[in-house]
Amino acid sequence: MKRFIYIAFCIGLLGVCNSCYKDEGNYEYHALPDIKIKVEHQIYAKQFDELKLPVEIDFGGTDSGNYDFTWRIWPNTVLGTSNQKEISKEKNLNYKVTEAPGSYILALTCHDKTTGVNVYKEIILAVHGVITEGWMVLQEKEGVSDFSMIMSPYFSKRVENDLVIDNMYESVNGEKLEGRGVKIGGYFALGRYQYVTVLTDKGGVRLDGVTMQKTYDIATLMLDKKPLKPQNYYYFNYKWCLGRGFEVIVSDGRFYENALLGNGYTEPIARDGESYKASPYGAKWIWTFAGILYDELKGRFLAVDRYQNLGPLPEAIGRKFDWNNLHGTLRYMDTGFNHYEYALIQDWDTKKSKLYVMNFDVKKDFDIAVYDAANCPEIEQATFFAIGDRGNVFFFANSRDIYQYDYAGSNTSKKVYSLTNSEEKITGMKIFKPCVDKFIPNHPYNNKILILSAYNETTKEGKVYMYNINESNGVIDKTTEKVFGGFGEILDMEYNYPKYGS
Repeated sequence: MKRFIYIAFCIGLLGVCNSCYKDEGNYEYHALPDIKIKVEHQIYAKQFDELKLPVEIDFGGTDSGNYDFTWRIWPNTVLGTSNQKEISKEKNLNYKVTEAPGSYILALTCHDKTTGVNVYKEIILAVHGVITEGWMVLQEKEGVSDFSMIMSPYFSKRVENDLVIDNMYESVNGEKLEGRGVKIGGYFALGRYQYVTVLTDKGGVRLDGVTMQKTYDIATLMLDKKPLKPQNYYYFNYKWCLGRGFEVIVSDGRFYENALLGNGYTEPIARDGESYKASPYGAKWIWTFAGILYDELKGRFLAVDRYQNLGPLPEAIGRKFDWNNLHGTLRYMDTGFNHYEYALIQDWDTKKSKLYVMNFDVKKDFDIAVYDAANCPEIEQATFFAIGDRGNVFFFANSRDIYQYDYAGSNTSKKVYSLTNSEEKITGMKIFKPCVDKFIPNHPYNNKILILSAYNETTKEGKVYMYNINESNGVIDKTTEKVFGGFGEILDMEYNYPKYGS
């Protein structure tokens, strides 16, 4: 105990002696500047708008030229400063707001270049989101792929004026997409889950469908870690079971699925040593199975069961056609009228196409009809296809012209549209189909708009053309043409769902 008291006494004595030491260091002291910054304490801005914020500063009689200015922004959260970024070196702020909707801190720093003293001013910024339902345009411009978002009253009653937001991915995420774009798509499920997937020849990303912030690199979701060579992405859900659905990625002929709210994509296990090469297209309106794909090796449809096993469909004895032996290449497939699957298959030997109509919402007897397209010679050179689901509407197109195939009537085709600009070529064609079964059962423009993309190689400009069409018979009203320009080469297009489907 005495030893402890002695040690404590010595420590205290050292402290007293040190406090009596005269500090004669060579220091220079500066009075704090009498600067007053006048600016709003809280401001509001829309995402992707230009924020112009003038600042009044009273420099207290000092020369304003002695000061540097820096603006920074960070999330208004406990650890938000760890994500701060510098956005301007000017006194008055002029900044395009790319941050996701939420609350942020704007900080202005006035730095005295003579004394090194800083004066700060913090402002609360509330960012309001503008992304709602829109038309996503995946494009490549000057060797860089990104996507734009078109929001327009032409196809939406949620907006009053046209708005096109370019370079959506880079603007929101602060980085460029890696690789050349292949596919853009998205899904909406359970009334609240919505994502956008962008595939490139180098992989791709998954984005939050409301903010467009990156949530995953696609490569991290591919559980077998095989090299990615993406060909297509799509999502299908079950009308009769709202909690079931699958995302599908076709990569290098391999078929991958990720269950709704799943943790990654897996390839089904082929039964009995089956080998296959998946077509980019697959069925989307199914019930009994967990997936339907077309095997390009043997010209047949294969099914994925609920245990993720891959195998043949039931035999087609006495049916209109044999879905286990179609002997051809699947050129296009999508869900059409009556929720049937419409598959255009070109025979390997004759090089002639037939349109097969199937119902995969049953356990067997999938055949509905087959139409020989021999009376549609232009269909063999077609590159783009679109089918409606509110009537017997089927379009196909080459680089210049669009034809309509009257498969359920005369079983012939006729030219219904041609590009007016001789230097443009069609690069894509879609029918506007925004509904999702019980979640979004109705839409005022469902199946009523035909959307084309075109590219001018000379001017390097891509355009999107929209036309009203009759949902029942496909008649195009050319007087309703709506054009959006200024894009690069358009690689794909798809609908983006509004928040919560509201």
